[in-house]
Amino acid sequence: MNKTIDDNYPEISVRLLKWYDHNRRNLPWRALPGEKSNPYYVLLSEIMLQQTIVATVIPYFLKFIKKWPTINHLAQANFSAISNEWSGLGYYRRAKNLHETAKIISVKYNGCIPDNTSELLTFPGIGNYTAAAITAIAFNSYENVVDGNIERIFSRLYRIENPLELSKDRIKKLAAKHVPNKRNGDYAQALMDLGSKVCISKTPRCKQCPLIFACQVAEKEEASEYPKRLPKKIKNTRYGLFFCLFDDQNSLLFTTNKDKGLLSNMDMIPSKGWYESENRLESSPLNISKKLSFLGLEWRVLPNEVIHTFTHFKLHCTIAYYKIKDKRGIEQLNLDFPFRFVKQIDFKHLALPTLMKKIIKSVNDSKI
Repeated sequence: MNKTIDDNYPEISVRLLKWYDHNRRNLPWRALPGEKSNPYYVLLSEIMLQQTIVATVIPYFLKFIKKWPTINHLAQANFSAISNEWSGLGYYRRAKNLHETAKIISVKYNGCIPDNTSELLTFPGIGNYTAAAITAIAFNSYENVVDGNIERIFSRLYRIENPLELSKDRIKKLAAKHVPNKRNGDYAQALMDLGSKVCISKTPRCKQCPLIFACQVAEKEEASEYPKRLPKKIKNTRYGLFFCLFDDQNSLLFTTNKDKGLLSNMDMIPSKGWYESENRLESSPLNISKKLSFLGLEWRVLPNEVIHTFTHFKLHCTIAYYKIKDKRGIEQLNLDFPFRFVKQIDFKHLALPTLMKKIIKSVNDSKI
């Protein structure tokens, strides 16, 4: 017969830590058993892991620490180099926040990352979860660290029937009861590993779980239904018109986004109709009218759209293209920065979001 959770708060953390000692994941930012964590590695990884899975983050993390081995190196880096290395990781505002945080820590804290949540919370892009995770893992502080994986664990342990969107505060209070007085960093990481390896979303591996003795849905068919969720909202649809302008050397025209908003500081193919709140396109254009035209050129449209999904909307991309035949035609455009032509061989130096990579691939595949 399963023991009750309320009678076994200490036993849950003890069993979980014992399991962790034999089943911990080997991650490049994680300290080896008995060693102290590198606070820079922890901060960098936690910011990269915001809304991004571990497998995706690992190669980016390794690139960053090779190029910028300390937070002072990162603070002194040119942001264009950072955004270029971040390209493809998504949620690009994180890169800017990371750089700003590194500069603050380098100047104000002499390169030493603060060991308390109140100071960490003053840095751009660091919220309650990230601050708690950094202080627990990097400094072994007493913190209640709760992310999506951990919410799933406690929703199952306590069989929480209310949808997750309505029960986050309750889960956080329940989780706080189980935080041990020692090994706080290991405990937080143990919960993360349990959620990643055992108490997984669709097919929980209950027989492998060290907390099966206390879980209220363990080995039950409905276990995969927890946490309960509110019905998904249908994503809005937007329509964008992207202008691929090639010069006489087959270089492609790019611009750089502003230091705010969606895809901030990223290198982009010029576009209309989707980015700003005003003058939104209501559908995908079949041809380019004078009103829609960019630079007054006679654009042609590729037959196939590119569809890209952002967090809050789905974007249908119409791709228009035009090739300039000679240098005189380029000079007549009177283009100023941030517009510039870039050779295909130099695309690797750009900070290209995944959306741009999809569009470039579609253009290359069309062999125009």
